[in-house]
Parts: sequence; structure tokens; C-alpha cells
Amino acid sequence: MPRSATRGPCAPATAVHAARRARPLAALALGLACALAPVRTHAAQPFIWDQDTNGIDDRIESVHLLGWSASFEFGDTTARQRIQVQRTPALVYSVYVIWAHEPTQADLDALALLGMPVLARIEAVPAARSLATFAQAAAAAALGGVERVEAAPILYPGARDGTAAIGVRDASARVFPSLATGGPGGLGQGVVVAILDTGINDEPEGGFPGHESVRARCLGGAQFLSADSLSHTPRTGSMNPADHGGQVTRAHGTHVASIALGSGAAGGYAAGVAPLARFVDVKVLNDSGFGVAVPEALDWCISNRARDWGSPLPSEMGIDVINLSLSSPDASDGQDLASRLAARAVELGILVVASMGNDGRDGHVPSPAAGDGVIAVGAWDTRRSADPSDDAWAAFNNTGPRASDGDADALDELKPDLLAPGVDVLAANGDVLSDGTRLRRLSGTSMSAAFVSGVCALLREAAPSATPAQIAEWLRASARRPLPGAPSGTGGADPRWRSSRGCGLLDAYAASLERAGQATQLRRLALAGDDESVLATLWTGREGGPAHLVFERAPDAGGAPGAFAPVDSVAAAGSATLDGPLSVNEYARTWPVPAPERGQRFWYRAAYTFAGGRHPGPAVAFTSPGGPREATVEVTLVHDALDSDIDATIRAGQSGAGGPVFELPGTSGAVASDWVDGSSLTGCQAWTFRLAVPAGSAAAFLPPATGTPWTIQVSDGGSLSRSGRLAAFRVTWHSPGGDVAFDAQHLPLQTLEGGTIQASIPTPVVDAARLVGPGAPRVQPNPARAGRLVRLKLSASAGEEARVFDVTGRELARVRLAPTPEGREGEWLARDARGRALPAGIYLVRGRASGVARLVLLDP
Repeated sequence: MPRSATRGPCAPATAVHAARRARPLAALALGLACALAPVRTHAAQPFIWDQDTNGIDDRIESVHLLGWSASFEFGDTTARQRIQVQRTPALVYSVYVIWAHEPTQADLDALALLGMPVLARIEAVPAARSLATFAQAAAAAALGGVERVEAAPILYPGARDGTAAIGVRDASARVFPSLATGGPGGLGQGVVVAILDTGINDEPEGGFPGHESVRARCLGGAQFLSADSLSHTPRTGSMNPADHGGQVTRAHGTHVASIALGSGAAGGYAAGVAPLARFVDVKVLNDSGFGVAVPEALDWCISNRARDWGSPLPSEMGIDVINLSLSSPDASDGQDLASRLAARAVELGILVVASMGNDGRDGHVPSPAAGDGVIAVGAWDTRRSADPSDDAWAAFNNTGPRASDGDADALDELKPDLLAPGVDVLAANGDVLSDGTRLRRLSGTSMSAAFVSGVCALLREAAPSATPAQIAEWLRASARRPLPGAPSGTGGADPRWRSSRGCGLLDAYAASLERAGQATQLRRLALAGDDESVLATLWTGREGGPAHLVFERAPDAGGAPGAFAPVDSVAAAGSATLDGPLSVNEYARTWPVPAPERGQRFWYRAAYTFAGGRHPGPAVAFTSPGGPREATVEVTLVHDALDSDIDATIRAGQSGAGGPVFELPGTSGAVASDWVDGSSLTGCQAWTFRLAVPAGSAAAFLPPATGTPWTIQVSDGGSLSRSGRLAAFRVTWHSPGGDVAFDAQHLPLQTLEGGTIQASIPTPVVDAARLVGPGAPRVQPNPARAGRLVRLKLSASAGEEARVFDVTGRELARVRLAPTPEGREGEWLARDARGRALPAGIYLVRGRASGVARLVLLDP
């Protein structure tokens, strides 16, 4: 169930909760705004970044003690900055002050007396944003009622992070291997998932074409929105419901469905876990965000578990998986009607997955997640990256165990079963007022349940005869544990389980190895490096007998590995079972890169020998670091078809000066990506690249200067349906005195269809007298100020008006020209046709009847 900062029908007010408790237990609240955890004080269980519980974020204290570089990953100022810290004469931190109660005016005045301005109020949580020195932060933490002063994190692009983090697919191969590397299949084809939710907006309606991620994927559906059975879809009936809840429901069902089985945006961006699965759309939550007939809907699903939906694919029959991204406000012991019906569906062969809810309560398992055999799922924060080192437990999680149902079976009380990504998850925005291509981020255990449902679809595809109990056991056994950063919780009858995280974090690839019965499991091979070495990290699961685990390497032979040879080995130290609290064994090795191998591409894999046989894992390519670097280049391009439509190069120095040239890689080489809302025609997928500039030939061109500029050229292939823009271009010079960053100005710059744009550092000075061609207009002043008067003088042959274009050739304005003895003249206020002042940048002015133009530079 997603979290929201909005107030309203789902706000966690006492009156609202009381009203819900008065409803029948079958009434299930969507809780779109109810993921608030109980308020705690300093002395309560530590916040993950306040382990000493003094109310001051530990990251702030680290930077205070170690200096500004400690605000970056690994203390490396060329890496990503973790928290926002400004270097002034004193370090100034961007912070959130969080109270244990709704702040009063007196609380805000107390901050002001400390010199801390209130920059923004947060309504869903009693908090405010401010700026503070360390001394001010410490003083604020000591104020009455303040829970903590928390560092404001810097969020980086990181789409596709959910499926990568759980081992489904990762085009960058930073999470390797994954299900997508294992060959054909692994897409959920032939599997049917019932989504019991707000309805899925997959069909055209008015100007809305249906969301592209789920369009043409519905096999059938039903609607259960009131207690009156006359309004319910009959057992033998079928329909395709929709969600018209707007901002109340936030198209919850469409978002959930696209996580489980959506095809994603252009190029498969942010695709769901099982993108070839089909769905049955069962609307149980009304457009006000709550439902009262979930038991009836579950009963309908059970009745239709073997239904012929009329699909030409024989395997698309019945219902294989039920996703319940919803929960009751009250705890359950599994004996309420909805939980019992969910358990019955499991007994009849349907996998049922349900969210644990977002109330932040301990020992609180809601309905229908409480049902026996139902896979109950909590949320995990991947921090929008596939890197596990920055992960965190989601504070809005409910924890277990479930209340006893008195059946003397201690195992069925062990809920949650798993955690899965559930914070800032990027998936479809099904708002019917949109164009059907939008994405949005939502948080909650609703999103987590959808990830697990998608993986269940993949396992059902691979093993159609497996029972729900078998698939659930593969997931529990292979889940990643322990999870640093998760509260310890309490244990239970199963030594793998803890009340805070169940059996661990969902791992689809590991579950596939468990399904295959592999005695020794090579789960991950992660490759990274600094400027002069390679770091290889191997994760294993079961280790069924090998004495050693070997790292092997092969040269690249035309895009494929050559002959492999061992480069290192470790003694196998893991258990042959996954029955305990540890499911992952980690082995790390670091190898220096000799000079002849710098920048060379190799293939790596792990292998072991057992019972006389050699067992290698999949191989992954990795380019060795290039040695000590002179500089780092960072580029962000926004384009929805970057791999097929864009070529980009970076050159040091003037053309012909012999400076090094760097090719920008494709999207698989991006260090991060994110979705930026806008138009798919002008680009919504932002790709960030970071290139190391090795010591050597680039030194003569550093720092960037007028005589030694650094230039990026971006050529757009000219696809009529896709355009984009250069959003950022930076060169960081690692000078002897420290890092110095240089940024290109006048960005973003739209790509030119079928042509090339360029940006330089430093920005070249435009010669106002330079002509694009003989006879071009005269412009005074030039450079000019945006929104200010500009005088145009043209020849008599220019025509009756002048036209103004941007560098892409898009016409922005027309200027009437009056005849004069010397030709024609006009006045332009440096505005577009609607009267809006143009942003700073470079523009072209030419006469209507003239083929030559002049460049005009507008300053802010």
C-alpha cells in the first residue's frame, strides 16, 4: 500500500481509524496515505542513521569529524554525494527537523532563534526542512519534542532498480547473473495474475489510450464495490473495470500491475518483473480508496481458478497468482473471512501474495496477509539503486509475528515471509488525464507485494506443476539474509525467520537456483574497481561440497570470451543448507591492474570442481580501470531511444589539436538513470554517464580554458518519434590542490534531429559580428538581454518580416519589418510568439525571404 503526503480520507486520524474499526472485518482500507510509523523519541529504537540515539544524524557527525569528503560515497569526491553539505567558511548541512508531535508556532520560533530558517513544512510527518551548522543541529536536537535532526539525502537517478536489486534483470550487469542472463523464458509467458485493487487503466477512455505498460494484457475481470451482491459481477461474468479515483487512489491498481507484469515505457524502461504475463482485473477498492467486499472477490477468483478466458494461448487459463496490495486496519490471527478465503485459494493451487501494511506497528499482521499459506510481504528500501550497500529497512513496515490461531502450529504465525523493494518504486501512472505513457514513484508494501507476485509468475512459468507451498519455500530459503540495517526483531520456530524481515529479501535468481536443486549456488559476481585495481565479490548460497571457489578470467575475443584461466581462489566456507539465519556467503578479492592491461576488456566468472566435474557460472564482461586519472567527465542525456538514436563524443582541446577523444557508451554503461516527467517526444529517460580520464595525453588540456576547451558533440539520428536534450556536462579536474569542477553553461540543449549539437567548457564567446552567411541581419545589441529590446536591420530583399529560431530549427517568433532607405528594420523584445521572455541561450534570426541568418546570444 503506497504512502502519500496528502491528507484526506486516508489520513491517519483517530476518527478515521475508529470509523474503520466500526466496519465489518471484511472492510479493507487501501491506506494510500497511511504509511506513517508511530512517532518515536531519541531514546527509542535507533534510527538507522542515529545508532547512538542522540538525535543527530550520524552522517552529519561523520562529516563534522572527518571533513567534507566524508559526505561522499567511500570518501571519494568524484563519487556521488550522499547528503547535502555546502562548503562555506563553515560546513552547512541541509536537514530535516523531526518532532514527536505536530510542531507548534513556538517550536518553529525556537528554530528561528537558533538561526535555522524554516525552508519547507512537511505535513505527512511532523517535520520541517532547514539549514544548520553542526552546532545549530546539536542545539536543535536538544529542543523539547524534537525526535531528531536528519541529514537531507541527495537522490540520484536509479530507474530499473527494483528488478535489478532482486536479480530479475539489470542491463548494466552490475547485478550479475540475473534471470534475464539465463537464456529464454523468465518473462512469465502463459501465467495469469489476478490483481485485486482499484482497477487497472489499460483500455482507451476518452482521450486516454490506456497505459502502454499494461495495454492489451487483460483477460477478464470483475467488480466488487459494495455490500450489495446485486452490484457484484456474477461468478460466470467478466468485465474490465477502471480506476477513476484521481489523486485519491493515484491509479494504485495500474501502478501495482505494471510492477508485477508491465512492459514498461519506451525500450522496456522500468519494465515489470514478468512482462509477458497476463492479468485478471478485479476491482475491490472503490474510487474513494477503500473496499468492503474482498471476501466476495476472493470467492469469485476461486470459482474462476480454471476458467477459459478465450486466449489463443492454451496456458493462459484460470488464475495462477492473486496479488492483494491491500490490508485491514486491524490485526488478524488468520481466522477472519478474507484470510480464510485467501488460505483456501492457496489450498486449491493459487499462489496468494499480500502486503503487510504500512502502519509501522510491531506484532501487527493484517488481513488478508494473515491467511495460512499466504505470502506476506514487507518493504525494503533499495535507495533507487542495485547496490546493496546503501539499502535500508522501511520504517513504515508492520512486523510480526501474527497472533496465534490456536492450531498448535508455530510456523503459520511467522509473518512476514519476505521483504521486497517498496520505496520510491517507479512504475506506470494510470491517471486517465495523462497520455498513457507517464510513470510515477510510489512507496508502500503494496509495491513490495507486486514484486513478489511477479517473481511467483516467473517461478510458475518455469515449474507449472509446482505447488504454492513449494514456490513459497523456494522464495523463503533463497531470500537474502541477514540484512544489515534491518531491526533485529524477534525469532521464531524457523531459525531463518525474524519478525522484522521474515526470511529475508526477495532474490529471484537465487530462487531459480533453489528451484533447480543446485547443490552449490553461485548467486552473484559483482565487479568494481578503483583507478588501479579490480574488486571482485562473489556471493554463494548453498555450498554442497566443493573445497575451493575459483575466479576465472578470459580475454575478450570479438565480444565473446576466449579461453578462461584461473586468477584466484578462496576456500569454500559455506554451509550445504539454507536452514539457518545466513543464506549468503560473501567472498571478495582485489587484484592490481598492470599497466599493459589498463583499459582492456576481459570476461570473468566463478567456478568450482566437485565429484570430478567442473562447474562454471555465467561469464560477465568488465573493462579494467585505465590507471590514475587526470579528470572525470560526467554527462547527463535525456532521450527515450538513446541506444538507437544517439552518438556522442567528448574531445579535449580544439579540433585538430591532438587531444584525446572519448566515446559515450550506450545505456548499459550509464552509472544511473531516472525518469523525468515531460513528453516522450522530447525525452523522459535521463541517463548519467561518468568517464575516467586517465593520466597522460589529457594533461596538456587541463584545466579547461579558452585555448583548451572540452567539447561534447551529440548527434541525433533523426527519429521522428524521439528527441532529447543534453542536460548536464561537467569536467572535474583532479588538480594537485584538490578537485575543481567545470560545468557547461546554457544547458539543457535540445538535440537536433538529423544533426549535431555541441556544448563546450568553457562556453565560447560569441562574436556578435560573425555571420552565418553573407548578407545576414544586423542585430543590436548582441549579446542581448532576454526580454529586452533588440533592433534588427536587414536588406531590402529580406521580406516583410524576420523570423527567430532556436538551434533545433524550431520557430519561436516573428518580427514585422518596416522599409527604410537602407533596407528593412524591426524591433524585437527577445520574447517568443506568446510574449514570454526567452531563456538564455543561442538563437538564429533571418529574414523571411532570406536564406542567411545571424547568431544571437541572449544572456539572463
